[in-house]
Amino acid sequence: MTLNANIITAIAFATIAFFAVGTGVNAQSANAQASAPQAAPVLPASPTIPDRAGVWGDIVYGSADAPVELIEYASLTCSHCANFARNVQPRLMQDFINDGKVRLVFRNFVLNRLDLAAAAASRCMADVDATKRTIAALFAEQSAWLQNENQLAALGEIVGREGLDQQGFQECLQDQQVRVHVVEMTQLGVKNHKVNSTPTLVLNGVPMSFPGYDSLKLRIEAQLGSDYLNAK
Repeated sequence: MTLNANIITAIAFATIAFFAVGTGVNAQSANAQASAPQAAPVLPASPTIPDRAGVWGDIVYGSADAPVELIEYASLTCSHCANFARNVQPRLMQDFINDGKVRLVFRNFVLNRLDLAAAAASRCMADVDATKRTIAALFAEQSAWLQNENQLAALGEIVGREGLDQQGFQECLQDQQVRVHVVEMTQLGVKNHKVNSTPTLVLNGVPMSFPGYDSLKLRIEAQLGSDYLNAK
């Protein structure tokens, strides 16, 4: 899905202002608020860290010392992002990440209120491994929980497997600081890397749409240089 910066800003205001469990706010009223003119937000250099336990900021797969950095801006409700998680990330892990050549950095890029709920819940975990497992499950089971008649209940069941009980789930969704953290990550993606679709990749500072695995592999190999290619 592709969005322009004004729509992303509107979504950000709507999600922060109106997302709440059990309020009865419907999609029509949220959309009406999202379409209202809003001033551009003043952003910090990095997402504001909530004053609670959780997994905040970049979620990193691989070595911090890897010579190549690949950032992924992804939405948990995006089918293309789910495909990347299921079919591309495992190949990256095998070809580049596990042996220290590439670090993959995951950043949330929220597109709607349900996406914000999923992103928030995935980060209200005890540790980063639980968050990684939760993100993997949300992508693996994306069609099932998105098509469930009670999407929040289905979401709660998934995060519950990793230790976020129903009380913790409800508290996480109601936490303004958690919502702000995720929305600011989205806004900083627009500001810093001109993100307007998901998934967007940033390879050593250069943003791009996912070009297919074979093309991505060639671009990574070019970043690794002749020593890597000659050693293959």
